[in-house]
Amino acid sequence: MSSSHAIGHDHEHAGGHITPLPVYFAVYGALLVLTVVTVAVSYMGLPPLQSITVAMLVAMVKATLVGAWFMHLKYDAKFNVFTFLAALWFMASFFVFTFYDLASRGMVNEVTGQHVLHKDMDEQKK
Repeated sequence: MSSSHAIGHDHEHAGGHITPLPVYFAVYGALLVLTVVTVAVSYMGLPPLQSITVAMLVAMVKATLVGAWFMHLKYDAKFNVFTFLAALWFMASFFVFTFYDLASRGMVNEVTGQHVLHKDMDEQKK
């Protein structure tokens, strides 16, 4: 191995994509605007479900911008993009199960500690 190659970097980076500096500033500006949107939504007094939904949508857009340009996934190998999206998919599935758990905590029978259906809870209240 020649001394010009770093350990673990045996391939040349010729032909790599160079993103113009104004693109980075535009993405940075978009991230700042989206942060302001997130803060503004928190002061709007929306119901919790709507507030969380908007915040998560803005966060997904921001993550996409960071991943595509600052992490260079837009011009990277498709396998790396797939790996990144798979990680997001698994994270989203954990969020879905967590939200379901939080939403269903009120449907537990205090006496037996078992999960009950809404119609059964209505009958118990009578």
